[in-house]
Amino acid sequence: MKILVHFPFEPQQIEALRQLAGQHGHELLQAADEAAALRAAPQIEVLLGHFLPAVCAAAPHLRWIQSFSTGMDKILFPEIVARQEVTLTNMAGLYASQGGEHAWGMLLSLCRGLVHGIHAKDRREWKGGPVVELTGSTMGIIGMGGFGLEILKRAKGYDLEILALDPVRREKPVGVAELKPPTRENLHDLLRRSDAAMIGCPLIPETYHLIGPAELACMKPSAYLINVTRGGIIDEPALASALREGRLAGAGLDVCEQEPLPPDSPLWEAPNLILTPHQAGASQHRPRKTFEFFRDNLRRYLSGQPLLNVVDKKRGF
Repeated sequence: MKILVHFPFEPQQIEALRQLAGQHGHELLQAADEAAALRAAPQIEVLLGHFLPAVCAAAPHLRWIQSFSTGMDKILFPEIVARQEVTLTNMAGLYASQGGEHAWGMLLSLCRGLVHGIHAKDRREWKGGPVVELTGSTMGIIGMGGFGLEILKRAKGYDLEILALDPVRREKPVGVAELKPPTRENLHDLLRRSDAAMIGCPLIPETYHLIGPAELACMKPSAYLINVTRGGIIDEPALASALREGRLAGAGLDVCEQEPLPPDSPLWEAPNLILTPHQAGASQHRPRKTFEFFRDNLRRYLSGQPLLNVVDKKRGF
């Protein structure tokens, strides 16, 4: 068996993977770019890292792809979905803790008026903005996968009523008051009752513009909306209008439908909006975590054990 690594691991990490493969009688190859990956593709059974359409098409013996990403919306192309012999695994949950921190940082910054204080300091003004107490409020979490659970974990201590939606989970995690399937009716009910709503779902056809004009109209004018998972889940012009017209107290976005955000996007001028450049998953620990997950899942594959984080390619997560 030949294993292709198409990811910028450190030399010592590549060597560790090479030794692991060698212990099982297999060869590990490394590709620094797409051209090198294409040359190696006809021989490989396992691909760790970037899986480009051309590389996969040139790999008739391919049986397993380990993605370095959590979201599959930009890389789960039809040709790989159709290949039933190819198992795909992702990094779901691996970046959830830092994403949870980022989402909560946005929410607390909005509630406590920190953004106003930062801007006032830049102008040398001793001035703040509106301040809201979050404790005792109601929070809605849309999606109770790894990220949703990290949001829930960080809600402890705020005495929040947690409402949640999830298409798969049926048992309420500790701390969740209500858990329902994500029907449109249930979504609208959650948004009407929530003082803060956190997006925790992947971008799939069913969640594209999940939060649109009708959903934003359900929300309280005093409510906050946070999304650090995937762009495209929120209708951005509709969100900008809601903020501009005072129909929503504030929002935080780490992800946008088009990245970088175009200069003509209405989000740039939207009030009470925090924008960060898709960095919620970043951490000083991310490179190490990524390598360790790759290594451990490779060990499972080589030993014939079940793989972690197998993606349902048709559902997209």
